[in-house]
Amino acid sequence: MILKIKFFFIIIFLLNSCIQLPGIDQDPKKRKLSKKLTSEYSIEDVEINIISLNKATENNFALFNQRKVEVLDNEIVKFNDIYDYNYQYVLGTSDVVEIDLTDSDDVDGSYIIDTEGMIDLPFIGKIKIDNLTLDQAQNTLVSVIGKFYKNPDLQISITEYNSSKAFILGAVRNQITINLDQEPIKVIEAAIQADFNPSSDSKNFGSKGILRRDNKVYKIDLQNTFKSTDDKENFYLKKNDVIFIDKNSDAIHVFGELSRPGVYYPNLDYSLTELISTSGLNQLTANAKKVYVIRENYEKFLSVDVFQLNIKNPISLIAGKKFFLHPKDIVFIPPAPIVKWNRTISLLLPQTDLFTSYNPIIQDGVKTGGNANLTE
Repeated sequence: MILKIKFFFIIIFLLNSCIQLPGIDQDPKKRKLSKKLTSEYSIEDVEINIISLNKATENNFALFNQRKVEVLDNEIVKFNDIYDYNYQYVLGTSDVVEIDLTDSDDVDGSYIIDTEGMIDLPFIGKIKIDNLTLDQAQNTLVSVIGKFYKNPDLQISITEYNSSKAFILGAVRNQITINLDQEPIKVIEAAIQADFNPSSDSKNFGSKGILRRDNKVYKIDLQNTFKSTDDKENFYLKKNDVIFIDKNSDAIHVFGELSRPGVYYPNLDYSLTELISTSGLNQLTANAKKVYVIRENYEKFLSVDVFQLNIKNPISLIAGKKFFLHPKDIVFIPPAPIVKWNRTISLLLPQTDLFTSYNPIIQDGVKTGGNANLTE
């Protein structure tokens, strides 16, 4: 969260700076990132693309209005893909299994699955059984041990469940790690363990988010799951599932010279012009030439698109009406240059001895809003 806040204010600083800095091109030309490890990237490496909405074509608007979801290298798929999953425990590292061979006690005993996913049997050697269900592991063992014992009658059981976990993280009261075992657990039961309350209207917690499973990402709404009368929506959790709840997953953040800045939760096809009208543009202080919409570019690594609309001419509001806002967009309207100067002066003068000879006049101007009449 701190990184996001820092990132936002750095972008705002760059947009309002009078100096052309690396990575900010009005053309815009792209600044290529140097090759280095992901962990070495910082805010300075983010590619910022300035896009003028006043010059956009109908094809441009069609492209801008396509909704894309942040999924890294994964794919958004329909929720139906997980409804048919029937839970079975899958063996993994650190699980402990018990083996019982009826006709011999040569391999009887407990075995810990090592970091390579194997157990080491006396006289036989290592056998890989991780990422297998119990039935699959038994078939594998019978096949290998059958090379040493004729028609082996073998039983395998799990005595310690240590490898299979699922996670509920994000804007929930209790972020938890769930240890999965032989008994299946469904998403509603897991949400209750995370102290999720479907009837709560707290702004500190959310219900919408994503489920990451097997390198795919699914949209999820826990509140809808609780309310649903279709039991299949209360799906089984699977090994390594991650449910991340974002309290502002559909929010648009609005800052700047507006009467009603804040967080908005608009419906689909909510245009920039509608937002400006709803939030109340301050015509006395706003820089109408620079209305910004900051949007992460999910198709490129470390890339942000900054859409700029000049509404000094009211006709430009037509372009704003064609541009639809997306969840997580940041809308920023900076102050006009004279407003920035007046605010800077009003902050500096009470703290400094500058302009001593004019202090009575200037200080009076500060107290009355910065508009002292020097001719009186």
